[in-house]
Amino acid sequence: MFEVVKLNAGYQFRNRFVHAVRNVSFKVEDEDFFGVAGESGCGKTTLMLASLGLLKRPGKVISGQVLLDGTDLLSLKVSDLKQIRWKKISLVTQSSMNSLNPVMKIKDQMADVLVKNHGFSKNDAYELVKEKLKLVGITPDRMESYPHQLSGGMRQRVVIAMALLLSPKVIFMDEPTTALDVVVQRSILQQIEELKKKEHFSIVFITHDISLLFELATKIAIMYAGEFVELGEAKSVYSQPLHPYTKGLIEALPSISKDLDKYKSIPGRPLDLALKIEGCPFRDRCSYAFERCEVEKPELRFVDGRWVACHLY
Repeated sequence: MFEVVKLNAGYQFRNRFVHAVRNVSFKVEDEDFFGVAGESGCGKTTLMLASLGLLKRPGKVISGQVLLDGTDLLSLKVSDLKQIRWKKISLVTQSSMNSLNPVMKIKDQMADVLVKNHGFSKNDAYELVKEKLKLVGITPDRMESYPHQLSGGMRQRVVIAMALLLSPKVIFMDEPTTALDVVVQRSILQQIEELKKKEHFSIVFITHDISLLFELATKIAIMYAGEFVELGEAKSVYSQPLHPYTKGLIEALPSISKDLDKYKSIPGRPLDLALKIEGCPFRDRCSYAFERCEVEKPELRFVDGRWVACHLY
């Protein structure tokens, strides 16, 4: 239903190109929960913006396709994209406070897209806004509020309600709970799950918190240095991680059932994505690295029911 094919994207700064997304492909089925996890700076948000046609200068898409029901979104005009956005595909941004206009009432921000791009009258738009706010547990009287009058959790619910306005097929969520405390984070995630069952949409959920995805996602992709290094069913990735980077991420999660003697972490630091990568991008941080990793880049291979890019397999 939604497919990204060999997508390459990045940022051009004079003579320097930061290649943030490198040959990424994935598919999202109907009512799927597809998670993308990785460290900050690995290219997750660039992948999302490129997929939605929202990558602004100096960002640019070099090659690839983004197919929604067989239509390549990257080949469409801006006017055609506007008709598809919100109706077939939408977005929940990372910081709800930054994505809401501080001088507009909630009702006007939400109604704006309906009136300007989809031909709604103001009254019809307000009625739909009221209905979607109820879905996320916000009372209709809050339509008259400004963003600063709402708590962080309520603002995040408003942004989720906005993404649901026209019942899209796919919703991208870029770390929607990052700035919230753990109690509010939990209630937002439960609500997302309930809404998905009720409204029957698919989710592409982007986060650096891999533990969230193991609980919620049906499929998970682990991203490193702009590439997917492991992709498969969330349960099998958690129970038997194949790529050394995935193992490192899981071992870095603190356990609530065992004594925590010391924190485990992955040594070294992420690569500079402006450099040409020779061999395996993870080799300098990998305890399993051997000679072949220095000279040959591993390709994704289908191993034990999932895709993994590692010379160990």
